[in-house]
Amino acid sequence: MNALRSEGPGPGGPDPAPAVGAPPAVEVRGLTVAYDGRPALRDASVALPAGSMTAVVGPNGAGKSTLVKAMLGLVPSVSGDVRFFGLPHAEARPRIAYVPQRESVDWDYPIRARDVVAMGLYGEIGLLRRVRREHLRRADEALERVGMGELGDRRIGALSGGQQQRVFLARALVQGADLYVMDEPFAGVDATTERALLELMRGLRAAGSTLLCVHHDLGTVPEFFDHVVLLNRRTVAAGPVGEAFTQPHLEACYGRNVRAAGPAADER
Repeated sequence: MNALRSEGPGPGGPDPAPAVGAPPAVEVRGLTVAYDGRPALRDASVALPAGSMTAVVGPNGAGKSTLVKAMLGLVPSVSGDVRFFGLPHAEARPRIAYVPQRESVDWDYPIRARDVVAMGLYGEIGLLRRVRREHLRRADEALERVGMGELGDRRIGALSGGQQQRVFLARALVQGADLYVMDEPFAGVDATTERALLELMRGLRAAGSTLLCVHHDLGTVPEFFDHVVLLNRRTVAAGPVGEAFTQPHLEACYGRNVRAAGPAADER
């Protein structure tokens, strides 16, 4: 399998500086979502600077996936306002790529990995137009970037969980987005795939993109991310990891039995 490659500086490289006065990459104000009359999110508010790499963490049932789906208009909201780069979702959509949870996908559907990646170009191609050779070439280039260049003809259901996750990241990459929204990108993958995905994500960030990831492993938050949102049906804390990822905030989000390793989670 080809080694994963990323564009721009790797880990430890310079952070991209947002333009002075630029709007946040994501701004959520007072977002409330309910299922069957029961609130899944209540008055959630978040602002993420462009060029950041943010984890959304919280206990099971906290509304993490609901937050990103409501932001993207995939589930209806009761109230609230969401802006991307200062624009409503309908106007900013071409600048956003979404990587869903693997569990939400029908892996028995008979489709090749290359064709899944090409779906990321449908906004450009149009739903009723043919996928041409040029589009497949770009899909192959995206697969190459995630170390899957030799498996483009493999049926998606025949791939391992880590390979499937790489294919979905390639589908996002082919869009050339400014914002990548990922729902549990590291869930169910092996350590090698985890490090490979992280390397590529850091490369995207170094090149100026913004990444927002639903995440479940508190222990890796300080290593993987520079910003964090602690969510438990409401926004408990949000901001740079060094400021928001503290023991008091963790306890307010999870309860008193939680503890995350690392200096960012020390008492303040």
